[in-house]
Amino acid sequence: GEGNFELNILITDDKSISEYNKYRGKSTPTDVLSFSYGLNEPVLGDIVISVESIEKQAPDFGNSFEEEFYYILIHGLLHIVGYDHESSEEDAKKMFEVQEQYFHQLIKNRRR
Repeated sequence: GEGNFELNILITDDKSISEYNKYRGKSTPTDVLSFSYGLNEPVLGDIVISVESIEKQAPDFGNSFEEEFYYILIHGLLHIVGYDHESSEEDAKKMFEVQEQYFHQLIKNRRR
């Protein structure tokens, strides 16, 4: 929809995100969770990010903490607006392509 909207972002640790992950039937930590309420709602949804997970995985992807944080935030935002990487390989490919595009655009603009 158009107009004003709200999006909640919770920055937390692995222990807390594990509690939120129980809504997905999992008891382990993850880097990001997105709970979308619909694009026509005044509150689009909630994004929960574990800085602990980001700190651990950033070196594995060759990213700084800041880069990995933005990468994961973009991932969460894409879920909020309807992208999904778990339903099919085609959907996953599209989502990760869009995620890469936004990430590289953001990083390029931050380095100016």
